[in-house]
Amino acid sequence: MPGKVTQKDDTIYLNIGQRWFQYNERSLLGSGAMGTVYKGYDCNSGEPVAIKRVMDRYANNPEIRRRAHQEAELMFRHPNLVEMIGCCEIAPDRGPIFIVSNFVQGENIDKFINDHVRSLPNVEKRICELFIPVLDALSYIHQKGIIHMDIKPSNIMMEQGKNVRLMDLGIADVTDTMNTATSGMMGTPKYAAPEQFSDPETRPQLTAATDIYEAGVTLYELITMYNPFGAETGLEAKELHQEMILEKKTMMSDAVYQVIRKATAIYPSDRYQNAGQMKKALMEALSKPDPPSNWLLFGILGILGVAVIVLLLIFLL
Repeated sequence: MPGKVTQKDDTIYLNIGQRWFQYNERSLLGSGAMGTVYKGYDCNSGEPVAIKRVMDRYANNPEIRRRAHQEAELMFRHPNLVEMIGCCEIAPDRGPIFIVSNFVQGENIDKFINDHVRSLPNVEKRICELFIPVLDALSYIHQKGIIHMDIKPSNIMMEQGKNVRLMDLGIADVTDTMNTATSGMMGTPKYAAPEQFSDPETRPQLTAATDIYEAGVTLYELITMYNPFGAETGLEAKELHQEMILEKKTMMSDAVYQVIRKATAIYPSDRYQNAGQMKKALMEALSKPDPPSNWLLFGILGILGVAVIVLLLIFLL
């Protein structure tokens, strides 16, 4: 059952079961197209929590409301997922809706990589190793029958620089140009799989392969600092995802690129079918030795050339 919502002055109180939580709008943590997240507190223990208020303009959308309840009810425990506490709403049929979860102290994975990893040696390997826990989290929720539908850097947190947690289960982020109320599309356009753009009445069922695509795009962006699917409109983003093949960049090894290339195949049947397969392929790619660089090849050929000349001179003399 949803909890109660009350307000006193500028503080909002939420009741879930036998627990009360509070926050005010000055404790803003972040905001997106679908909702705003605040830092709140358990009124009894004083422990911090994260409280997401679904944007009021979406709060009366039946599909958004269903997803909000689904997110709040994900009560499983996993070291790479955020633990949910529950949800509150003004009434069973209208918003606003509040989703309460445990508070994660950390920063987005892309910021962590740029601040602490980008300048280190073997940066591609380090980024992939940081990303593998995301695949573990996906494998876990897929076994529970849940498709995330919104994998992106801002939904992956580095907890105190040590642990990776996948955030925002259940409610996908959408831009103003991709309003779910009119398009049915759930996800963030520049990370979304091609099938996410289809008409909800005719599109194929979204599966684990949908999350695999988003994971591939996210990993590509983390390594290259570039996402080629950015577009001004949803239609443009749809066309890019349905036609574009990700380009190999110079900072990428061929082995890791091939993993990402398969993960982001246009057709779901051509991708890895589960996160475990992608994780295995990525770990195998990381275990392969780097091919010699062109300069090293030129150096080896130069040495061999000199050796041949010396041998010829000795033979002739």
